[in-house]
Amino acid sequence: MSKNQTSDQLQGLPMSHLIGGPLSALCEGQAQLARTTKDFIEDVGLTEDQQLRMIEFSYHTPVEIPKADGDVQLAMQKNQVQLPLISIVSVPNLQVESADINFTMEVKSSRYVERHNQQQSNSDAAPKRDAATLPFEQRKRTVLSGSVTSNNRSQTAATFDIKIKARQQAQPEGLSRIMDMLHKTIAPIQVGEPKPIKPVQE
Repeated sequence: MSKNQTSDQLQGLPMSHLIGGPLSALCEGQAQLARTTKDFIEDVGLTEDQQLRMIEFSYHTPVEIPKADGDVQLAMQKNQVQLPLISIVSVPNLQVESADINFTMEVKSSRYVERHNQQQSNSDAAPKRDAATLPFEQRKRTVLSGSVTSNNRSQTAATFDIKIKARQQAQPEGLSRIMDMLHKTIAPIQVGEPKPIKPVQE
């Protein structure tokens, strides 16, 4: 393939689509990652009425109860805790950190033409006639035969090589402040009166 033919094929490539297409796909992928974070917060952290989804549990701690005679009695105090579910799970926050886009085009073309001609002459001599005629009457016949073989080969290959690196990013500033406010609200609440521990009878 000549240099001009190769350049003509390259000029027909939509370079704006080849370059802008992968970049647009990366932007759409980043938007999907952001929607994933939003959907996770709404589905996991909030209820249907847009209230925080809470986890409630209780536990007991030993306390000392002073008596009138000066003795101390051990008792178990029940404590109840409520905390937002979103505060104890990891919120997905993936972002595209880097992207390498490589485009490779290979144009191959070959042309093979074979020509083969054959020429053959045949002469037929006529017998003598009489003295008044020419000594000989000769006829010549020429036969031409030939063959043409043509073989054209062309091959065009294009390859996209895209490498994308995404990483879990730190929490945004707004989400970090909300988490700090939620953490401050987590505190145990004492429920009921302490229950004295019965001594173990030997």
